Order: sequence, then C-alpha cells, then structure tokens
Amino acid sequence: MRTETALHVQAVLDRYPIEAPTVEGRDEVGIMNDNWLVTESSGSRYMLHAYQRVRDSGRIAFQLALQEHLHAAGFPTAPIVPTRSGEPFAVVEGVHWTLSGFVEGTEYDFASRAQATEAGRRLAQFETLAAGYRGRVVEPSTAPVNDGKWLAPVSSHVWRSSMLSGEHEARLRELYAGRGLDDELRYFGEWRRGTAIEWPRQRLEGLPQAWLHCDYHGRNMVFQDDELTGLFDFDFVAHGPRTFDLARGVFNFGREQRVSATLREDFCRAFLQGFESELPLTDEERHALPMMAVLNWAPDAAFALAREREPGDRGPDFHLRFGVGMMRAIDAEMRRLAPALGWPAS
Repeated sequence: MRTETALHVQAVLDRYPIEAPTVEGRDEVGIMNDNWLVTESSGSRYMLHAYQRVRDSGRIAFQLALQEHLHAAGFPTAPIVPTRSGEPFAVVEGVHWTLSGFVEGTEYDFASRAQATEAGRRLAQFETLAAGYRGRVVEPSTAPVNDGKWLAPVSSHVWRSSMLSGEHEARLRELYAGRGLDDELRYFGEWRRGTAIEWPRQRLEGLPQAWLHCDYHGRNMVFQDDELTGLFDFDFVAHGPRTFDLARGVFNFGREQRVSATLREDFCRAFLQGFESELPLTDEERHALPMMAVLNWAPDAAFALAREREPGDRGPDFHLRFGVGMMRAIDAEMRRLAPALGWPAS
C-alpha cells in the first residue's frame, strides 16, 4: 500500500457524485496501481483506481474513452463514473484517479479449460469492437532515462517493432557491459538478429493489425463461472500485429500456473480455438505466433532503468536475467508444442 496515496482517497471521493462512500479497503489484485473498493450508502459498489505508472492526462483520457467505447458496445468491462464536473478522472496531488462500477467475479482459474476458451473468444471480440473506436488516440507514455539519452516505455510488454532493431540490442549492451551478463546478452543478440532477418519490418506490417490490450492475463479480468464478466487495465493499449496479444494469451492461459513457464497443449489449444471461433488466423499469423511469444519477454534497457525508481524494484540485472530466462523457456515450449498445434518449430 502506498501510504501517501491512501491519505488522498477521501479527498478524491469528494470529487464524485456518490453519497456517503465507505472505503472497504485496498484491492490486492493490482500490483502496479492502487485499487480501492468503495461502497455507497445505497449499497452500490465501485472501484477507485490510482494511476501510478501512467501519469499523462491525455493518455489516460484516451484509455478511458476506449474503455467506455467497449462498454457501450456490450463488451464486459467496467463503466466509468464521471466526476461532479463531468471529467473522466480526478487529479489530486499529481495522481490521476478514476472511479468505475464494481464488476463481480473471480480471477482466471488455471484449472478451467472453459475459461481459457472464453478468454480467447473475448480477446477476438475486444479486437473487433475496439476497431470501431473513432475518438482521440494518444500513444503509450514514455519517460527519459540514462541522462535523457533514451525514452523508457511504460511497460516492456507494449508492442514496438523497434524491439527487433539493432539500436535496441546496442542499448542492452551499453547498460550491461562488464556486469557478468555476457551469456544473456549473447542469447538475446543471436535471437534478435536471426528474428530480424526472418521478420523484417515490412513483413511485420503485413500481419493483420488490431488494437492490442498488451496486458491480457488472468489478473486483469474476472469470471463468473466460465463467462468473462470484466476486462480491466487498459494502461498499455497499443496498435500492432494482433498475434502479439494472441501469443501472450497462449502463454498466460496455457501455462500450468501463474509462476510456471510450462505450457499445457490442451489449454493452449482451447485459447486458440476460442479466438478462432470469432477471428480465424491466417497462415502467416500462425507462423508468427512462436516468435511473438518469445518477443513478448524481450528485455528493454530503458524500461529496466525506469523501474529502478519504483519501490521494491530488484534492479536492471534482474530484469535482463528474468527476461532472457523467460525467452529461453518459452522458445523451448513453442518448439515442443509445434507439431501438435500446427506452427513452425523455429
């Protein structure tokens, strides 16, 4: 819990048209942001959300507008409650806050294949409905690091074709030179160079494009039985190849449990079947899936430096070791499952 944030909760609630609100406590599902469960005197329940990583007003307004568009189109997400003055968020002591309706449900059950299928189907629906958004678009936030030489993305999982660039690799080598991480740098460099040859920018841009959630996993959604009742956290929404989100989903809903990198063939298949029940994949997308699954975990030097500013961060060395470790593990899993799931082994 961020104590300084907690002190402002009541001041924030005063900005909203709800009667005699009671703060029930902090919702512990959120990791990067603060979420507070609030009950109105009538019994209505809300979620109060404090943005800790995204601080740009325009970007937040875009995210909320897209969320409202999805909600209006019938997609399961939370309705946004405007402030008394009609704004989509309140700013108190430099922190942006939003209030939304509370959505009942529980997070993804790793034992439920039906929920994996539902998650795949809903990802396809998210992409289809998001395509109809016609409001203002603001790109994902960045912040200067390394004495202003680099711009750090708000998350390492936001889609950027530059992750396959030589400049991206050079940044990693600059940051980690002489730190005993030569094996990790060697692996990333060899993988990046081979992938950049096979998947040049023109080929990547030829893949079907869509709005990407970029953080599509079981803790950003809730289910009732096997039906998705709410998808949240649009902080990292970006536009790019839809296989980027799909590959991330194969991992998040196919793995054995939250701390595992071992994938289950039947759950991966269930997630893909759910997606393809709405949006069939092209052969080129199927070919891209293994690469995209690995790319999702590519380390980013600028992001690692930006994370150092956050309480409890374990430092840049951890982020490189962890990212490359995940790349290796997922690449091995993609190769193992290739014959059964119909994608290339390399």
